Amino acid sequence: MPQPPPRAPIPVAALVDQKLHDGIMDGYRTAGMPRDGEAWRVGLRALDAEARVAYRDRFAALAEGLQDALLQRAEAGELHASEWGAICPKDFFKKRLARDIVLAYYAHPAAWSEIGWGGPASPRGYVRLDFNERDPWEAAEAHGDGAAVRRINSRVR
Repeated sequence: MPQPPPRAPIPVAALVDQKLHDGIMDGYRTAGMPRDGEAWRVGLRALDAEARVAYRDRFAALAEGLQDALLQRAEAGELHASEWGAICPKDFFKKRLARDIVLAYYAHPAAWSEIGWGGPASPRGYVRLDFNERDPWEAAEAHGDGAAVRRINSRVR
């Protein structure tokens, strides 16, 4: 997953792996999709098989552009290796791979800083609970003079 320099990259693969190891599941499953861990095993095996057929190398060894091309074909449902079994590549991409990667990425404090979120209230809690008030440690709006925010807030009241 592309990540902004210069900070250290978020260990997305390790976070997804830890989630699977700990047995943390979504609580539901798409029809035709095996449990999360099995879906990942089948999907990664199938992506490797597709890479070997298309580029004669393992997926992980491909250049980023070739990896992206293969993932775009998975997203479009254009992959057909027998290793997919009953899993639709399009479903694997959208409902397992993309979902788990995005959730892992934005569960990390470095991503919180990237989007300007101060993190969860615990353990210190929030001090100011009234509408449109910021706690002392929260960052100010990054929208210039705040006119747009004031206009939106005046419509809400």
